[in-house]
Amino acid sequence: MLTVTLPLADIIIDIDNQPDFKTLPEAEIISRLKEAYAFLGTEPDVTVSDDTAVIQINVETQPTKHSRKLFEKATNEASRGRYSQAIKYFSSVLQHQPDNVDAHRNLGMAHLESGEVAEALTHILHALRLNPHDAYSLLLMGNIYFQHKAEPATAERLFLSAAEQSPDDPYILSNYASTLAKRGEFESAKAYFHKALAVDSGYPNAGLGLALVHYQQQQYQQAIEVLDTLFEQPETADIRSERVYQEIWGLYRSANQELAQAESERFMTQVRQLREDIEQSTEVEIELVADPAIDTMGNAKAEIAWHHGRSSHIVRYKELNPAITPHLLAHELEHIVLETEARQADNNRFFITNDTTRKAAQDAILSDVSLLKRSGALGNMLDTFIERIISGLTNQLFNLPLDMVIEHRLHTTCPELRPTQFVSLAHTHKENLAVLNDSQVKQITPRLIYNANLAMNAAYALFTDHLLGGVTNYASDYESTRFLRDGRKLFSLWLDVKDNLQPGEEYDLVDAIAAELRLQDWYDWQPDKKLAPEEGGGGVTNEDLLKTKAPAAAMYCLSALQRFDVMTREEIMAIVSEIAFIGQGGLDYASPDQKYILKTIPGEQFSGLQLVCLMYVGFKDIEPTMDVGVDLREPYEMALKLHNEI
Repeated sequence: MLTVTLPLADIIIDIDNQPDFKTLPEAEIISRLKEAYAFLGTEPDVTVSDDTAVIQINVETQPTKHSRKLFEKATNEASRGRYSQAIKYFSSVLQHQPDNVDAHRNLGMAHLESGEVAEALTHILHALRLNPHDAYSLLLMGNIYFQHKAEPATAERLFLSAAEQSPDDPYILSNYASTLAKRGEFESAKAYFHKALAVDSGYPNAGLGLALVHYQQQQYQQAIEVLDTLFEQPETADIRSERVYQEIWGLYRSANQELAQAESERFMTQVRQLREDIEQSTEVEIELVADPAIDTMGNAKAEIAWHHGRSSHIVRYKELNPAITPHLLAHELEHIVLETEARQADNNRFFITNDTTRKAAQDAILSDVSLLKRSGALGNMLDTFIERIISGLTNQLFNLPLDMVIEHRLHTTCPELRPTQFVSLAHTHKENLAVLNDSQVKQITPRLIYNANLAMNAAYALFTDHLLGGVTNYASDYESTRFLRDGRKLFSLWLDVKDNLQPGEEYDLVDAIAAELRLQDWYDWQPDKKLAPEEGGGGVTNEDLLKTKAPAAAMYCLSALQRFDVMTREEIMAIVSEIAFIGQGGLDYASPDQKYILKTIPGEQFSGLQLVCLMYVGFKDIEPTMDVGVDLREPYEMALKLHNEI
């Protein structure tokens, strides 16, 4: 015999129009109760006495081994998101146990997750008729009224009832807090979210709700801190929480973006302090120069003093996005620190390309270039395109391991810059992903270059996910491609050495990655000789001296223009590349002595100033936007005017 005994005052007949049993005659009460509890099976027998109702049905409802197994199956299916199966099993449980409150409630939840609101309401109401004090049924009913019936007052009443029944339940507390937040009662909402998190600090719904309130109040740093604590917690296996984590990740990205944008000047102040600290520790000045003309993909670049013949370093940057500019500058400052440390340890070297390495690169992609030439896809731009993608890949090869080292150091030593770092790395991933998703790039790019580029991009995605502690999942964008496997190999090379890298050993990592990608012959190393002034290193550090030599420089530039008039682009490239190679060790333009010789111009000798002018004019011809590190604009313009008049 199934028996349900309840005080009349507790019985829930209708959420919207609950009758007042005190004012109804007994016959009508019995009639209403028979109708309300008909879901239990055959017509129930109802008696009312002493303000208590007894509902009886002549069925056996004891749980059996079979019904318990069905309930377990149903619960497992629901946790995996298989709601149709869960509905079937919960319904079977109720055929054996029509008074099973948990089965009614969970059946209602499965319908709700499936978008079947009316069915959900029916089964949750059945649960409440069996147990009006069931906190989770009250909560679910409150959610239906809040989200689907748009009746916040009724929803709040149900939430409060649920909280009274289970005052320490984080799920219930969070739902009530969400109701308060949506009504704009932010402080009260935060108090309830904090209560929920005090019970379960890793409960994602409570953390997300609290972070959302902070976000709505433009308290972006507090929102990030709340979400950071959630990422430290293990995720639940229940698939129904996956949507919550998707929202958490989305909010985390938005909060970092808003914070980086809103407080960009604060981050710039921190970057300037970082610059001062580096200047003091290295005893070399660093200029931060806004330069809209720079041509680097990253929108910032470090011109290291000894590379460019200066007494100070310059970091040039484009002021395009204030949310990421502080990170770009900090990154370039760390490039300076990295090379300074390698120099101090006598372990610095210069990554260079020359005729030999360029030929090796061209030979490696010869068959693909021949196909492109026959197809006519790029017309007369083919040679320029090949030069640029070879140069781009070698730059990526050199920078990938250094960027990993730098970003790891920034994340560890400059935690205050993490929001701008996060946004900047997201921007990098987006740019890298564009290559993967562009079918035209795949069609015109030689396979070796295309595969190596995407393998390195996949490795950087893995690195970023690792660096940020799992708050991103950028590597998943490469999951269905062959590049993720190669990316894992490259990433593992960094993982193997990251904790024990000594100054200059990042260059060994370049070699390891190059070997994995079969690019060992595409570049070379030149030792950093750290020339003293008397050895030819003095003239290149004196920009004022260069200005005094402007008349002579103009004549040398004119001579270079005349020389290059009868040369091909390839011949000019060979000359300027050789000069750039020599210039890695410093060019002495303080001395008029013609002590330099070039393999590309046999039988002649040159002064340092002549070589600088040749290189400047050559790059103006083949790569006009390139910064060669010396300012010869005025002598060049004077020479160009004379050249055009001749």
